[in-house]
Amino acid sequence: MPFNFSGGRVGTTSSPTVAAEQKIINVLTTNQYERVMRHRYGANINQLLYESIDDLSIADFIVDAKQEASDNISRTDILNIKLTPPDTVASYGNSETTLGITVVYRIPLAAPQVVSFRVAAPGITTEDTSI
Repeated sequence: MPFNFSGGRVGTTSSPTVAAEQKIINVLTTNQYERVMRHRYGANINQLLYESIDDLSIADFIVDAKQEASDNISRTDILNIKLTPPDTVASYGNSETTLGITVVYRIPLAAPQVVSFRVAAPGITTEDTSI
């Protein structure tokens, strides 16, 4: 994630590509109402882990996520977001609790680039799972 430690110190980067990718992952994986004083920040991608995903819900999420990214990510344009269909996520782990995301983006004076990551629930959750 964007905040990490390296050699006992806070990890830093001067690469605009790495910074853009960290911003994209941060916005997409943050849930709304998770940030203090910025309750509208985040794209709520975790909600897709617990829904039956159809083409309409994917299209709706992509439109909202692009808008959220453009509102909160500076110096980065999101060109496209693709979600891996649940039945083809076998390479990512359990298809019921893992979602693959690919984002095509562009930073100023650069060609379009791709970042891929996955979002996973911390365990298999079903209606029989005790809370």
